[in-house]
Amino acid sequence: MFETPESSASYLAAFHFMILRGAAGVLIGMFYGLLVYVLVYPLTHIGLDYEHPGPLIPDAVGWANLATLMAGVIAGAAGALVGLIVGLVGPRKLNAAIIGFIGGLVVLLLITVPFQQSIIPASRRDAISLLVTVIVLPVGLSLMSMLVAGVGNLIRRLQAHVN
Repeated sequence: MFETPESSASYLAAFHFMILRGAAGVLIGMFYGLLVYVLVYPLTHIGLDYEHPGPLIPDAVGWANLATLMAGVIAGAAGALVGLIVGLVGPRKLNAAIIGFIGGLVVLLLITVPFQQSIIPASRRDAISLLVTVIVLPVGLSLMSMLVAGVGNLIRRLQAHVN
């Protein structure tokens, strides 16, 4: 009925390890965004002329840099959110992959719904862009969440060893 100092200390330790799992998930998600930024950079800069970028402000190079930055920021934010959820909940790897895939589909829907364009690509560049988007968001977030679940299991084993 009454809490002993030992039981409150074990609850506090469990809470600290849960926070550690969540922080690890957020950190892995942010690194996922950085990885997406690095991998998308060559795709957005294909065929750009840096000597004569064009008359617009921002020019073609500026738009490519903006697209690369937005891809990294969106993937990093989605990765941090999914990583936080998976880290705090602590599911198995298969359930974590499902959480990441659904999170990626939600982000993909939030990105594509405001734009009234056809889902069928009109050119090869649009097809590559659609393929990269589908690979980066649902598939990439599911793999990232499996990694977070693995790290969470390692932290849980450390917690069992400490207690």
